[in-house]
Amino acid sequence: MRSAGTASWSISVDQWDQLLECALWIRAAERIEVPAGGPVTGPPDVDPAPEPSLPAGDGLAEGWLWWWRTLLTRTATPDLAELSRCGPPDFEGLAGHPALRDVVSARWGEAQSWYSARKRAGVKAFLAAHSRAREGMVVRAVEAELGHDAEPFSVRIVVLPVHDEQIRSAGQATFLVPERVHATSAYDDWLHALVRALA
Repeated sequence: MRSAGTASWSISVDQWDQLLECALWIRAAERIEVPAGGPVTGPPDVDPAPEPSLPAGDGLAEGWLWWWRTLLTRTATPDLAELSRCGPPDFEGLAGHPALRDVVSARWGEAQSWYSARKRAGVKAFLAAHSRAREGMVVRAVEAELGHDAEPFSVRIVVLPVHDEQIRSAGQATFLVPERVHATSAYDDWLHALVRALA
């Protein structure tokens, strides 16, 4: 980013998004089979996966996909009213999918515990590694190649615990990045190409 008062670029990295990660946990716990594609990631990286509460999660797939897409839309363009409708304590936004709403309401505490433990461990590892803002370094490298400051742009990176190797677009300059990819040079190369196209 450049100094205050001037047009600038922005890359926000959202790790440990509670609603998205808990939705992934529900998908894993209930064995909800949804095909990867577009903004739908590969299977969640939840190990070990808890026992499902229903015999099969097939009847939950349509509702889960609606919930996931709604949460991603909220991530791209935050709407506090929609956020509260899709989250605890009542999950009102899931009223059109009562079976999923019942499961999510009943298992939210388990999902939240998993998420909290993941986040604690992740933050601790991040601090121990003295991680620097990789994104800023990538932008500076592109600016050095181009010989000028980057044009203003805004990108949102959402890092998710999924078994996936693909970085997926979720619209509105929002990208879903698997944790396993985010930790590699492949992410830096992808971001470099993206920034170069935007700068």
